[in-house]
Amino acid sequence: MGPSANGPNMIPIHLPRGFRASAVHAGIRRNKTRLDLALLEADEPRPLAAVFTKSLLLGAHVTVCRESLAQSKGFVRAIVVNAGNANCNTGPKGLEDNRAVAKYTASLLDCEPAEVLFLSTGIIGAQLPMDRIVASLPGLCDGLREDNAETFAKAIMTTDLVHKLVTEDLSGGGRLAGFAKGSGMIHPDMATMFGFLLTDVALEAEPHELLKRVNARSFQRMTIDGDTSPNDTVVLWSTGLAGEAPPDTLEPAVTRVAQELARNIAADGEGATRLVTIRVKGAPSEEAAVLVGRTIGTSPLVKTAIHGRDPNWGRIIAAAARAGVPFDPQRSSLAIGGAVVYRAGLPCPENETAAHEHMLKEFEVIIELDIAAGAASAECWTCDYSADYIRINADYRS
Repeated sequence: MGPSANGPNMIPIHLPRGFRASAVHAGIRRNKTRLDLALLEADEPRPLAAVFTKSLLLGAHVTVCRESLAQSKGFVRAIVVNAGNANCNTGPKGLEDNRAVAKYTASLLDCEPAEVLFLSTGIIGAQLPMDRIVASLPGLCDGLREDNAETFAKAIMTTDLVHKLVTEDLSGGGRLAGFAKGSGMIHPDMATMFGFLLTDVALEAEPHELLKRVNARSFQRMTIDGDTSPNDTVVLWSTGLAGEAPPDTLEPAVTRVAQELARNIAADGEGATRLVTIRVKGAPSEEAAVLVGRTIGTSPLVKTAIHGRDPNWGRIIAAAARAGVPFDPQRSSLAIGGAVVYRAGLPCPENETAAHEHMLKEFEVIIELDIAAGAASAECWTCDYSADYIRINADYRS
């Protein structure tokens, strides 16, 4: 398993059985050549579970997709994704436009409108360019292929610098493919970005509960900047054509794929120069360990120190201490890249040079914090803050 980044002479990546994908340039983005309208299709309506943002500000697709999933009883034939326009804060017309795209796509694929989900991501507050989207849908449907996984992964990108695609072959003969888009406006709040988890293995009786558990151990443990999008969505979709997976294998495999996607998003954070892995142990519960890790991962002081390759243990301990998890900082210890820089209430200045060298030379900075308050542990992922993060977001609409 791992990220699948094909070169020009690599074999195309195939989707799990029963899935096809395509993408076109519809003219939604300002870039005149970049793919910006994508499609995933199943061989017939297949079971899908979804989790959405908890934000009170909702993109039109969140409202419509919830309605459609309720109407179709969770069976979906196709997912259309536009990358460039969030269709959020666009009033009743935004909802009408979303439904119109789903209805037209359904007519092209010969299925029910409620079996088509149309997801949007991009700039908030702009109306969809419906003429361009509608004109592109026939070609989008005609271009469906089972080996178009990488094309779909690239088409859903916004400020991402790299596409995010992870695959895994299961021991029982099934296959998993995971896609994600996200680089900024990323923080745990049910979903945190777009994520698509596809498999040809039959899902268990409660796929939504499975997705919630996977999400909690993957995307919920990753943060870029503490902000969430009104369009955040993660789905788990199965054709079931490979039959049932061996007992106790599907959930760990889906979790591994989702965690790798979460790491890829953190590594591709806007302006990032370092992936940061935060391992918290000695916590009273796994949830408490996650809370400490996410608090450290969203601290601007910690993230800027990492960008400066400064093993500033004081900032890390201070962030952990405000997470709301009871522990005694005088009993905790902290290591950066294996070098202990703080132990039992006292700094270890003799190890700071080794910690600095780790931050200087390694792309993945590893922070390990033991808060000595229990036996639970968890791992979270984030990135550093650079001046480029400000530049990207200051110029986002201009």
